[in-house]
Formats: sequence, C-alpha cells, structure tokens
Amino acid sequence: MITIKHTHEDGTLIYGTSKGDGVYEIVKKWEHGGFKFFPSIRMIGLRNSRDRIADRWSINKAAEALRQAGFEVEVEIDDTPRDRAQVLADKADRLEDRRDRLEAKADRHASAAAAAHDRAHQISEQFQAGQPILVGHHSEGRARADRKRMDWAMRTSIAENGKAQSAAERANAVGRQMRHSARPGTTARRIERAEAELRGIQRSLDGYQRIHRDHAGNPFYIETRDAAEGDYRDQLLARKAQLENQLEYDRAQLKAAIDAGEYVEYSRANVHAGDRLWAWGYNGLVIKVNTKTVQVDFRDHWRPKIPFTDVGKVECPHGDDGPTQLAAKRSAEKAPSRPKIEVPSIDVAELTQRIAEAQIGVPLDSEAFMSPPKVVERVMEAAELEPGMSVLEPSAGNGALAKAAAAAGCEVHCVERYPKLSKDLLDMPGIVGLTTADFLEVFPSQYPARFDRVLMNPPFSKGKDIQHVTHALRFVKPGGLLVAVMSNGVAWRKDKTATSFRELVERRGGRIEPLPEEAFAVSGTDVRTVLVIIPAPEV
Repeated sequence: MITIKHTHEDGTLIYGTSKGDGVYEIVKKWEHGGFKFFPSIRMIGLRNSRDRIADRWSINKAAEALRQAGFEVEVEIDDTPRDRAQVLADKADRLEDRRDRLEAKADRHASAAAAAHDRAHQISEQFQAGQPILVGHHSEGRARADRKRMDWAMRTSIAENGKAQSAAERANAVGRQMRHSARPGTTARRIERAEAELRGIQRSLDGYQRIHRDHAGNPFYIETRDAAEGDYRDQLLARKAQLENQLEYDRAQLKAAIDAGEYVEYSRANVHAGDRLWAWGYNGLVIKVNTKTVQVDFRDHWRPKIPFTDVGKVECPHGDDGPTQLAAKRSAEKAPSRPKIEVPSIDVAELTQRIAEAQIGVPLDSEAFMSPPKVVERVMEAAELEPGMSVLEPSAGNGALAKAAAAAGCEVHCVERYPKLSKDLLDMPGIVGLTTADFLEVFPSQYPARFDRVLMNPPFSKGKDIQHVTHALRFVKPGGLLVAVMSNGVAWRKDKTATSFRELVERRGGRIEPLPEEAFAVSGTDVRTVLVIIPAPEV
C-alpha cells in the first residue's frame, strides 16, 4: 500500500515505497506531481510543502499515475495549521542545523584547498622559473608528469577554495530572511497582505458577482461566481484558518513593537500634506494623503504613491503630537545573529602566476602549445618559401615557425602578447620585427606593406582559430599565401562559422589537409589538428 500523506508538520511525503519499486520514476515527472527524493530523510516528497496548504493538484496527479501503474494508493490530507510560534521555532532550529552543516562543509573545503595549494607550491619549487621542458632530454618524462601534477593541484586548490567560500557565504545567509521578516515594518506589510487574501477567500467561499462596465460607466457584462465547493472549498477553509492563526501572532508582535516605541504606525492621523517623508531611499514633500497610501513629490517631479507600511520617517512641523514626529529605529533582533563565518582563502592570482611561470612563463589559459618540429616541417613544405620573402607569424609563441622561415632566408615579423615567450626572437637573424600585443588588436596599417606569407598556429578554443585566421587574411598581399595549423573541427563542424570558413577556403582555391593525430603530443595536448592553406586572390 502506497500512502501519500500531507500534514503541516511533515509536509507531503510518500510512505510504503522502497528503492527500485518504480514509484519515484513515476512521481518525479512534472505531469505526475514533480515529487523529489530527500536524501536527508530518505523519503520522497514535495519541496516546500511543510507548514503549507496541501498541493492537491500534485497529490492527485501522483496518486492517479501510480494507480494506473498498478499500485494501490491511499491519500491522507490533514490541513490543520500549526501554531505560528511553533512554526517559527521549528524553522529556527532547522536553520541552525543547516548553518552548522554549511560551516563544517566550508571548513572541509578550506582544508582541502590549503592542502592542494601546499602541494602545488612544493612541486613548483622543483622548477627554475621560466625553464621550459627539454624535449628529448632524459628529464622530459618527469618534467611533464610534474607539470600535470602541479596543474592538477593548482586547479584543485582553486576549485576547493571556491567551494569553501560559497559554503561560508551560504552559511552566513542562513536566517537572514527570518531576521528580516521579524522586523516590525515587514510584519505590518505581511499583515496587510494576509488581510487582503482573507477578504478574497471569503468572497470565493460566499460566491460573488462582478459587474464589468464600459468607459461611460454602463454595465455590459456581469460575472457570476458560485460559492466554492468540494476540494476547492476545503483548500480555502484550510488557508483561511492558517492566515487567521498567522494574523493573530503578527498583530501581537506588531502591537508589542508599537507599545515599546520600536515602531511608528503611520496613517492619515499622523501624516499630512506638506510633511517631509522618507521612503525607498528618497525624501520629499507629501502632496496628498489617501486611505492606504501617501503621494510624495520626490526629486525631478517624481510623484509616486507610497504605502504607509513603506514609510521610514516623517518630519511633521504641525503634527498632532508635537513639532516633529519620527519613526523609531528598527527593533533589536530577538535572536542575535551568530558571528560571521570566515574561512581562509588562498591567493588564487598568486598561485596561478607561480604555476604559470614555473611551466612556460604565461597564464595557463593562454593556450600556448608550441609548434612541434614535425608540424613546422609540414608548414614549411606547404608555404613554399623563397629567400627574400616577407613573412608574418601571428601569435608566435616561442617563434618556431618564424625561426624556420628566417632560416630559409625570409624577413620575418612576429606578433606575440606574452613577452616571456618571445624574449629571444629578435636575437635570431632574419627576424626583423616583434610586436607585443594581442594579434586581434593589430591591423595591417601598422606595417609598411602586406606580407608574402602568413604562417600561424593560433589558439583553438571556442572558434578562436577561425577568428585569428580570418583576421590574418587581411595581412596577405595579393598572390600571397596563408598557412595555418587549426583544430580539425573546422573540417567537419556544421555550425554557421565553420561552414562559412570552409566556403571561404574553397572559394579562394585553398585546401584543408589532416595532420597526424598526435602531432602536438610533445606540447602537452592531444588535440587533433589540420593544416589549412589559403591563397590570396590576385589583383
């Protein structure tokens, strides 16, 4: 027997089910009620159903779906509201437990972040700052392994630090809403809303007529609503009892605050035209006083109607109770908030810089995967260089392509945003220019003439390679050639950007050639690549 039971103390829960019986797979669907599994109590139920009127729609949908699946289902609904004071006390206890769990979680993640930070620091000390991996040297294997361990430790430290700070922030937020809702001004607004809802409930219980009138005030349609019946009536009666209980408690709390001088209840009796009023962070002169609102002339002739419950302070030189009447300060919180939770935070920027410098001297997100010798050889073959040609290598890195072009007798210009990578390029004969900048921010007008060849190995992620190559085509002189190492996604992706790029290559008589699958393995990545050759049209 499956029992779907609702009480205000426990909320809506499903009893009589066990793991693997298929109940959860049915009721978790939105059209079958949208029930959730709560690991803390190991039961299936509805979220936010405690101390609320039963969600009869979800309960009935779940019961109907389970019966159709062959289960025997019983529904029990007890919508008797609990005393408001007991509801708030239980909620405060649950929030304290939640805060304790979050505080413990923050401490665990902070400890894990510190341990990973220390591990990354220990590994980084094995590297001489800026020392690259020596390809072919006996130390290459260990250096690569250390780089991976160091990168893992750094990323783990940053991730754990984020989780720790997030848990601490959530812990500090626990109870904030309850403390805010206990303020007299908030209580007064809640009372008004509850009274308005009660009036609407009573109309629905009694039935009513609503007359719709035209612009001249003549009735043209009468809407008639019969008195509520069945489940709907039971739901309205339950909600009415809950609101009456809440109002009794809130009115007592508000009266106590007024009697203690902690709150001033504003109305037409103590607010007059010409008074200076503070609300919503502004102050202005009162223009008109209504039954529930007051109209105020704020700056720039903004004249909103403000509910009395939103009024913060009034200066009334001709008030009934003296020359000036001011709202009291907010009442002290009945239960002072616990001290703010703070967990140690690692210096993410410092750690990132330390690890980056220990590896290649640039930020880890720079995608600086240098062109291996075999890739350089393929680029040189496709470029068909001749001595005296002008060559540009954008995003040059350590200049593997530029150095090979210079060795072939060409005059080479480079663009590289990270100086630590390109610091020795100008020492190479044949490399005659180096621009330190992001290539996408460099334009052909910055050079005396366009180039015979553009040889490049651009960043790959998020389509950056297409963006860089398209920009680089502007630097090739008529009859010149661009040769680029790109992600193999440009050869098969079906998005608009990749499709348009392939059409450009075909239109210019270019080609896309695959490179070996592990062409960049020695650079620390297994990304698959292609070689793209694009001729510049003749004038």
